[in-house]
Amino acid sequence: MLIAMEGSSPSIRGENNYKYYVWQAHNETSQQRIYIPGPAAVSWGSSAINIKSMAQQATIFIRGHEGPINLVGWSRGAAACVQVALDLKRSGFGRNIDAMFLFDPVDQDGSTNDYLNMIPNNVTNCYRGKATKKNIIDRGLFPTCANFYEPGVSYITRDFNTSHGGISGTEGGTKGDDGAGNWMWAHMRRHGVL
Repeated sequence: MLIAMEGSSPSIRGENNYKYYVWQAHNETSQQRIYIPGPAAVSWGSSAINIKSMAQQATIFIRGHEGPINLVGWSRGAAACVQVALDLKRSGFGRNIDAMFLFDPVDQDGSTNDYLNMIPNNVTNCYRGKATKKNIIDRGLFPTCANFYEPGVSYITRDFNTSHGGISGTEGGTKGDDGAGNWMWAHMRRHGVL
């Protein structure tokens, strides 16, 4: 199965997210799948859509389906992938997450009290692309998380000289992502997600 978790709602940029990589992965997989829209610009605990509510929706889907578990996300959607792993581990869920594919995960939400900087060891493989073309304001607004991992996680990370939006395919797709899309697609193909 593939759980695709978006980083922001369409209303933020005044356009839909259907050209971004998370949506593309959702469309291109032949696995059972769900697309979970991202939060609005401000997504603190009282927001209808936030990291916590996205993770809850994903865990309900996972519990209702059999087979390998794969998660893909961008920005707060990628942070929600980490939250899913933590929630499943804490509940004693009996299956591991086979792979997480994270496009510049950002924990700027406040809806959860969890430490979303650590990938738990119920994740077998984690691929994290980090956007490095951020000015000091963007680094403060979009602090990359999922920087560490517990023993037993196969963790591969790569820096891309692109913006937070560019890494998700928002700025001209592969023309503006410094290779992030092709890098992540290769890993998703290797795991049979695409």
